[in-house]
Amino acid sequence: MYIGDLNRNDYQRDLPKVLADVCDYLKTLDLSALENGRHEINENIFMNVMTPTSDAAENKKSELHHRYIDIQLVISGLDGMEYSVTEPALEKYEEYHQEEDYQLTAAEIADKNWIVVRPNQFVVFYPYEQHKPCCNVNGQAELKKLVVKVPVALL
Repeated sequence: MYIGDLNRNDYQRDLPKVLADVCDYLKTLDLSALENGRHEINENIFMNVMTPTSDAAENKKSELHHRYIDIQLVISGLDGMEYSVTEPALEKYEEYHQEEDYQLTAAEIADKNWIVVRPNQFVVFYPYEQHKPCCNVNGQAELKKLVVKVPVALL
């Protein structure tokens, strides 16, 4: 897991080159003008822009991925995220959706932490890192964000 801010000059610090290149690309965009939906970055990497309604953490399921790295970037609003860097208990997860590369669970995240992600801040979740995004922050429910999907094989 990595947390960064595109407003900092050193946002690339410690990022693998492919992830730093994606962040460089994101900095060239007018993020607020992006329309919802899938946008191809190149032949291997894409992003989904969305305006989800956040909800209380207890009403959401946590997720993890097997083949893709998530770069979750907030465009507007606040995104509360629960996460853990402990080994996930895969037996508590629902069936793996191979084509979309995700697995969900309603089970509590073990040794969970909490972060509030603000506009232009991003969080990188590597495969098998449990996370529960789009949780309410101070009752705020409006959110615009994007999630870049980078195949872990590109590292």
